[in-house]
This record gives sequence, structure tokens and C-alpha cells, in this order.
Amino acid sequence: MLSLKEIATIRSFNRRYTTVLGLLNKQVFDTTLSFTEARVMQKIAEISNITPKNIATSLNLDPSYTSRILKKLNKLGLIIITQSTIDARSKILTLSSNGKKQVKVLDDDSNIQIQDLIAKLNADEQQRLYQSFSTIQKLLFKEEK
Repeated sequence: MLSLKEIATIRSFNRRYTTVLGLLNKQVFDTTLSFTEARVMQKIAEISNITPKNIATSLNLDPSYTSRILKKLNKLGLIIITQSTIDARSKILTLSSNGKKQVKVLDDDSNIQIQDLIAKLNADEQQRLYQSFSTIQKLLFKEEK
């Protein structure tokens, strides 16, 4: 078991990294989207035929909050909500062409943000950092990346 000092170090990193990434900002980069709205759009881009319930479950969001986000994204013309052909009670979410462009911008901006963050590290340090994140991913989320 980690000591309280070790846990405090992890928490300190989380707070600093959250700030560096701008996750506490009202909007993501130069968009009108909140961080949660951007994550919802990314999830829709990642998984075809995703439903509102899948979004809420995978992002650990309240279903009502998810519904409000989806209505806003639909109103902005970023997503398309259609009736499922398999289950009439369910909706299927897809990105509109504008939504696909917005996700591309978000991805590009996120890549630049990380490249800028690690630019001061040499190649060996960048590789060590990558391996550390890869290890964290495997240990905490049991994923092979």
C-alpha cells in the first residue's frame, strides 16, 4: 500500500497535469465546446453505431446530462441523432461533416499541445515519458497500448 506521501505525489501530479491540459477551462482550445462535450464527440467518432446509453456508460456520465449535451451538439449541427433500425426505443449517434471537422481540429490541437509540452525533453526523455504513460495505462486500465 502506498504511503500518504506517495498518494499526495500522485494527486499533485494529477492537479498539475489537469491545469497544464486546460481541463478546468470553460472551453476546449478555441472552440465553444466544454471538455465533456468534446469527449462525447470523440467517443462518437471512435465507435460506430454508438447510443446515448453507451456514451453515458463509457464516460461515466449522468444520462440526463448526456442527453442535454447530445441535444446541444445536435442543435449546433455537430452530430446526427437517428432512430435505431434494430431497437425503436434507441437512438444512434454519428458525427455530421461539421462534427468530423471539429473532432479533427480538436485532435490536431491536442497533438500540438502534447508536442509543445514535451518539446523541451530530449528523445530519450520523451521515450521514457511515453513508456511511463504506457505503463500507467496498462496497470490502471488493464489495456495493452
